[in-house]
Amino acid sequence: PIECEQTELKNMENPFEEQQNQFQRPTFLLVLCILTFIGSGWGTLSNLFSVFTAGLTDSSMQMEHYSSMLNGMDQGGDSAVLSDILSSTMASLQATFVHAKEIAVINLVLSVISLLMFQLRRIGFYFYTAAQILMLFVLPYFAGFNFMVLAGMLFSAIFAVIFIVMYALNLKYMR
Repeated sequence: PIECEQTELKNMENPFEEQQNQFQRPTFLLVLCILTFIGSGWGTLSNLFSVFTAGLTDSSMQMEHYSSMLNGMDQGGDSAVLSDILSSTMASLQATFVHAKEIAVINLVLSVISLLMFQLRRIGFYFYTAAQILMLFVLPYFAGFNFMVLAGMLFSAIFAVIFIVMYALNLKYMR
């Protein structure tokens, strides 16, 4: 009986202790959120910069530079496949320059949406997942699908899937 009374007194001393532990972030989830905050914050800042600088540079001069660089690479090899890859890359670069502002605005919005994950709410996880998936298709939408775009998309998809899975495994800790 004395032990029961001591336990009851202990529970009465801090009735909110159980609730505080319920909302405490596991260290792994906190590190994951910090990495997301850094990545999405960087994406937000760089896309914000791109929105304001998209039309300031002469894209024709940049395209000439890329064209001469790609032609130099093309002359080094006799492969028709390499030539096709380089010409499709050139077309993608042109489309990227033409639609630079639109690409930057969409990626800016999606990066800001990804920042919602830091609040650790379940709805934030779903917004984060949707934003990460949509972000994969922004460049292909404007520049088309080719080898270089698909390679970049695949590389980005690997990290997006890894983070989405790690968040999904920690969904039980979110409010």
